[in-house]
Amino acid sequence: MDIRELKYFIEIVKKKNFTLAAKNLHISQPALSKTMKNLESELEVQLLDRSDKEIKLTEIGQLFFVQAEAVLNAFDSLKASLYDQSKLNKGEVIVGLPPVIGSSIFVKVLTTFKESFPDIKLHIIENGAKMVEHNLYNGKIDLGVVIAPVDENQFEYIPIMEDESVLVVHHHHPFAQREAVSIADLKEEEFLLLDKTFMLHHHVVQYCQDAGFKPNILFESSQWDFLVELVAQNQGVTILPRPILSRVENRQIHIIPIRPNCLKWKVGFLLNREQYVTHVMKVFINHTVRTVATCE
Repeated sequence: MDIRELKYFIEIVKKKNFTLAAKNLHISQPALSKTMKNLESELEVQLLDRSDKEIKLTEIGQLFFVQAEAVLNAFDSLKASLYDQSKLNKGEVIVGLPPVIGSSIFVKVLTTFKESFPDIKLHIIENGAKMVEHNLYNGKIDLGVVIAPVDENQFEYIPIMEDESVLVVHHHHPFAQREAVSIADLKEEEFLLLDKTFMLHHHVVQYCQDAGFKPNILFESSQWDFLVELVAQNQGVTILPRPILSRVENRQIHIIPIRPNCLKWKVGFLLNREQYVTHVMKVFINHTVRTVATCE
C-alpha cells in the first residue's frame, strides 16, 4: 500500500464513480479498477461496494476512508513543511478579508508587505466573515481575517486589534446632541445594517435582543459607505466600526459612542487548526500585527 493508492481510493469515494475519478486522476478507468482490486487484495478486505451504479463504502471501507484521509493530510503537510523550509520567504498566501476590515486597517498592511517581501505573492479574496470561515474550513484560503468572537474549538484565533462600533445618525437626529447612547435607546429606530455575511450584523441583532427588543432593520447592504450615505439622507441609523469612519468627511452625519461599550470590534486572524501553517503565512501574520500596532 502506498500514497498513490490512498489518493486513488479517496478520489473514488468522493466521486462515487470509477469513471469520474479516473478522469480527475488522469488515468484509465480499467487501471484505476485494477489498482483498487490490488489494494483490497493486499488488505484482504472489501473496501468498496460495487453492486450499484453509485460506488458506496463497506463498513470497513468507511473506517479505512477516515484513516486514509488523515494519512494523506499528514503527508501533504509534511511536503508543505519541507517545501516551506527550503523556500523561506518565497511562496504565496491566500487571505480571506471582509471589505469592512480591509478598507479600514489593511491598506497600509498590504502596501508595506509588498515592499518588504516582494517574493511572496499575496492573494486577497474579499468575503463577509461567515464566508471567510466557510472558505477556510474548505481549504480555499490559507487564513482569514474576522471579527471576534469565533469558534475557537474549530479555529485558532490570533488578535490583531481592538476598537469599538459606534452609532451613526443624521446631524439633525435627536441623538446628535447626546454624548453617548445605550442599545436600549435604539428601540424605536430604523436600522441600516451591514448584511448577514458580516459578523457585526449578528452582533447588533443579538445585543438588541438582549436589551429586550427586535431591531427594525429597514435596509441591509454589503457596502458600509452606502449605509453612511443613506444615514446622511436621514433614512435611518447605522452601527459601524469606528476605524472605518475615520476617513469619512460628511457634515450630514454624527458619530456617537454606545455605552456601555458592548459592541467591541475585535479583529484577528483565523486559522484552521487542522492546517499546516507555512513560513510565509507566519511572515504575513507577524507583519500585520506589527504594522497595525504602529498605526494605533
